[in-house]
Amino acid sequence: MTSLLRTNAKLDKNTGAASDYVISGLTLAPHSLSGFQVCDGRSAGCAASCNLWFAGQRVTPNARNRALADTRELFTDRPAFIDRLDRDIANAVRRAERYQLKPLIRLNVASDLEWFDVIERWPNVQFYDYTKIRNRFRRFLAGDLPANYALTFSRHEKHHTATIRSFLERGGNIAQVFDVDYYPAVGRVGALPESARIHGREYRVIDGDKHDVRLPQVDGRGIVIGLRLKGTNAAKSRARYNGFAMGV
Repeated sequence: MTSLLRTNAKLDKNTGAASDYVISGLTLAPHSLSGFQVCDGRSAGCAASCNLWFAGQRVTPNARNRALADTRELFTDRPAFIDRLDRDIANAVRRAERYQLKPLIRLNVASDLEWFDVIERWPNVQFYDYTKIRNRFRRFLAGDLPANYALTFSRHEKHHTATIRSFLERGGNIAQVFDVDYYPAVGRVGALPESARIHGREYRVIDGDKHDVRLPQVDGRGIVIGLRLKGTNAAKSRARYNGFAMGV
C-alpha cells in the first residue's frame, strides 16, 4: 500500500533555521475535484489557478490519480484512511530521528480540512498548515487550537484588506501570491517586494519559496510570506484575471 504522507520539491527545500526539520505532507485533490469538497474557504481565483493542481508533479496523471483516490478513501472509509495516516506519521517520526532532525507534518498540502483529532494524538509532533478559513485562523491566534499546530493564513482575492491587517497586527503571518517570474529551470526567478502595503500600512515580506517550514519561530510574527505565481501559463492568466496574484 502506498504512503499517504509524501514529500515534494518545496517540502524538501529547507535552509537556515528551517534545516532542522524534515517535512512530510498529505496531498489530497483540491477543492471538489474528487467529488468531495476539501477547501471550504476557496475563492474562484485560487480554485482556477491552484498550483497544487497546475504546477510541478501535480500535472502528471499518476500524481493526480493518487490524490483523487486518497481523497475518496478519506470520505468513504475514514477509519481505514486514519489508520494508514497514523502509520505514516509514526514512520515519519522514525525517519526524522534517524537523521537527528525534527519531524514536521503538513496535513493540508492541497486541502483545508480540520485534523484536530489526528494532531491531538501526536502531541510531541509539530504540525502546520496554511488556511483560508478566517474563523480557524482566529482560533489559532486566540490559542484555541492544539499547541503543536501552527497556521499561516493564505490570502485570496475575496479577503478584505482590513481582515488581513487585523491578522498581521495580532502577530499572524499571511501568505500572499505575487505576480513575479518563477521559471527556476531557466534561471528566471524574480525578486519579491521587500514590503507590501495592506490597508494603509506596510508589512515586511519574506521569501516563502526558500522553504516551507511555516513556523513562527522560523518566520517571525506579523510577516507577509511572499510566494511567486506558479503553474501553467493558463493557470497564471486565470490568477491575474481573478485578482488572486498581487502585482509588485
